[in-house]
Amino acid sequence: MDLISVQKHGNFGNDVYGDVLSHCKRPNRGDGRYTDVHETSHFISSELRRGRMGYNGFYILNSKGVLIKEPPTTIGEVATYVPSNFRGMRYQLYLVDQRRYWDEQPLYIVEELNCYFLGGACALDDHKNGRSLERTDAVAGMFEFRIYSTAVAMCVKEKCPEYWDVNKQFHEFMKYRLNNSMECFLKGREIPSFQSSISDKLYNEYTNSSEGERFEQFIKDNFSNEPKPEPINWTINKIF
Repeated sequence: MDLISVQKHGNFGNDVYGDVLSHCKRPNRGDGRYTDVHETSHFISSELRRGRMGYNGFYILNSKGVLIKEPPTTIGEVATYVPSNFRGMRYQLYLVDQRRYWDEQPLYIVEELNCYFLGGACALDDHKNGRSLERTDAVAGMFEFRIYSTAVAMCVKEKCPEYWDVNKQFHEFMKYRLNNSMECFLKGREIPSFQSSISDKLYNEYTNSSEGERFEQFIKDNFSNEPKPEPINWTINKIF
């Protein structure tokens, strides 16, 4: 996976919260640690794609980011790949309402996965470090957007075969984030402060349905048997 350097603008500490906020000129503050990380991650993505028409950027911690070319499809097309029983509480806003702004930038859905992942990673990092925890569904968003991002990949494979065949960066980042977001979610859903009945309902539907089996088989077939991405300096094991 080809990485780019992300400039550090301040020093908010060495944990996940501090890492993310330190790499933004004007980080989000005051909405809770996990939300601040999520929103600040969006700000960093915005900076990464500035001047890079047709690309989106994703921050992955430790001053490293990833740039990926947008595939030639739409969020509207992606939405058709999401089974009705997998359409969680965020589906209407992000895959329907937000089309007016982002329809031709389907990697916006993957950006949301990345931001929810970093917010959830912050939450688990705080738990590990013994901080007082916010009572919130800190890891639920990443699971929901893991489903929607898998739908992005399904759509790209079927609708954009030329992009699918040559875009190694897309494949490697999707493999990286689809796999470690599931790991993060499964750890987080066991922590009482982060449990969510709505998230549990979606998880149970996903893990006990033929559609969920199909999604997981797609991930296994397309993102588990490829050569490993180039090493990066941060892995989820350093948090947990």
